[in-house]
Amino acid sequence: MKKYDVTVIGSGMGGSACALVLAKLGYEVLLIERGTHRRFALGESGTPALSRKMRYISRKYDIPEIDQMSTYDSIIATQKDVVCGPKELFQYFVHKEGQTTPDQYGPFPEVIVQTPEVDAQYNRAYSDERMVHIAIKYGVEYSDKTSVEDIVFKKECAELDCKKGEESYTVVTDFVIDATGFNSVIGRKFDLKLEGDALDTPLKSRCIFTHFKDIGAFDDTIKKHPAYADRSPVPRSRATQHHCFDGGWIWFIPFDNGVTSVGVNLDIDLYPMNDKEASAEFWEIIDKYPMVSELLKGRETLMPFIKTKRLQFINKELAGDRWAMLPASAYGLDAWFSTGLAATFMSVHRLVDILHTQMFPKKHFERKLLLDYEKAIKTEYFHVAKMVDGMYKTFKHFEIFKNYCFFCFMGTESYLEKGGAGKAMDLNHLLLSAGDKEFVKKFEAIYNKVIEYSKLDVVSQDDAEALAKFIREDMKPFNFRKYGDPDMHGVHPRRVMHMYEYDEEPAELAAIG
Repeated sequence: MKKYDVTVIGSGMGGSACALVLAKLGYEVLLIERGTHRRFALGESGTPALSRKMRYISRKYDIPEIDQMSTYDSIIATQKDVVCGPKELFQYFVHKEGQTTPDQYGPFPEVIVQTPEVDAQYNRAYSDERMVHIAIKYGVEYSDKTSVEDIVFKKECAELDCKKGEESYTVVTDFVIDATGFNSVIGRKFDLKLEGDALDTPLKSRCIFTHFKDIGAFDDTIKKHPAYADRSPVPRSRATQHHCFDGGWIWFIPFDNGVTSVGVNLDIDLYPMNDKEASAEFWEIIDKYPMVSELLKGRETLMPFIKTKRLQFINKELAGDRWAMLPASAYGLDAWFSTGLAATFMSVHRLVDILHTQMFPKKHFERKLLLDYEKAIKTEYFHVAKMVDGMYKTFKHFEIFKNYCFFCFMGTESYLEKGGAGKAMDLNHLLLSAGDKEFVKKFEAIYNKVIEYSKLDVVSQDDAEALAKFIREDMKPFNFRKYGDPDMHGVHPRRVMHMYEYDEEPAELAAIG
């Protein structure tokens, strides 16, 4: 019976990346997949935090293929069989019911932030498959159509009872990484999932989504109106589009093959769970917003509409003796901020580093060595969940939305400017600056204001200007793009960001072990 150093369950991008980095470091790694590729997966949108983290991992561990998957331009140049799309903007438009023109209710309610480079919109059916192929190339043993029926954790090893077709067999391994997603195999085994009233976060959202073919272009819709002066640095088809409304938002994630991922995310407090059929409820909401409806009506859908329950959950423990979860197994959040893949690769970096520098050298695989790993993920989860909850609460007041949105961008940009992409297990460098005490203190202050404003039908001009002043002045140490400056008109073009994570590159990259 073959014994493995590490067994990874689940071959999404995170699970495969974790497996291939460990294999590159010389470990015997088994990657188990219940289904087979290609297959659908959500979590399609890249971010600067993701691309920078992928590039750092690629260089640190000398795996150029990870860097080749990190941005749109690098994918197009090197991965001809991977379908993706360009993400050059975060674009937000706040709609009102029945709105038919962009300036119907006053100044154009749009925010645009251009990314430092052209990140990728990942069609996960293709990107996940490609990451598996890279893992196999680096020596990972891959077994698809394989279910894990049970795991027994012993003092000396872990034993996985597996089934492939009619064959049942046991896998022996030193360590298990759970990358299985919502239905975490370890979460089920130990009854760890917290959801519903047991979950201590104000964010309560759900989703209805599908893939469309050849939808209309939002640029064409808004440029029909001659009074509109377009300040966008590139077409909105090169963006993750966020069409926001009081109580929810709609994402458009376009790919180069004419397919667009479209989803409606809803605040459960305003749109409670119900028994409506998924497509019927989707169109009921879309029809309220004509500028969105005209882009989708009559267009072909490529898969059934999927309707979720509440998206948020977290497992009580995210690591134990001889096991750890990646974020997709650890928790459910919300698509706003596109944090899923970034959080995943940040955790891959942390976990690989702990395994390689602490656990395997001493042959100690106890939970106590993973407590900071668990703390990092939980801290990020509750910070980001609260931050996203604030976004939902701003949608009915555009000026509040705009400045709160700018604040949140500062969380990512400050993390990157301080070299966060180069940090492995460091509780001071977390997603959206969740580990920066000064930033978190300021976040609590602005979040409380946002909740206060959300209870008002009208926010005064003085209050709106006070928030903009807070962004301009109080947030100066975190503000790298003139956020809050009225002369920017809510549009913030690309700026080059120094890659501080490489300041100590020669010494750090040499210390791989």
